[in-house]
Amino acid sequence: MLQDKFLLVLLILRQLSQSDMFDQRLQAKILNVVDVSYGGENGFNQAIELSAEILANVKFIQEKKLIGKCFEEISQDTGKYVFGVDDTLKALEMGAVETLMVWENLDINRYVLKNSAGANI
Repeated sequence: MLQDKFLLVLLILRQLSQSDMFDQRLQAKILNVVDVSYGGENGFNQAIELSAEILANVKFIQEKKLIGKCFEEISQDTGKYVFGVDDTLKALEMGAVETLMVWENLDINRYVLKNSAGANI
């Protein structure tokens, strides 16, 4: 099971990081080391819960990089971006979307009207 393998990696990582065999160049890649009281899925969930703040920071950094890439495309006027619902839907229908960023509180409903035979109107 994935959770068991992940937990095993965490346990080995803790022991390895404290030994002389551990390559110190990898130390910067370790985000957090936590002690869990359970094994299996419960231990996996506890490790995630104990690392919630660290993991949130990772998500924030990823989002920041994504937005930075978007602004770079806009500033270089590459034409590889669209704004607004209509242009975005057109790009999606053409299969031209590499990355889609949506505001999580977007308050727009889309209605598709169909006739009694089920065909779009």
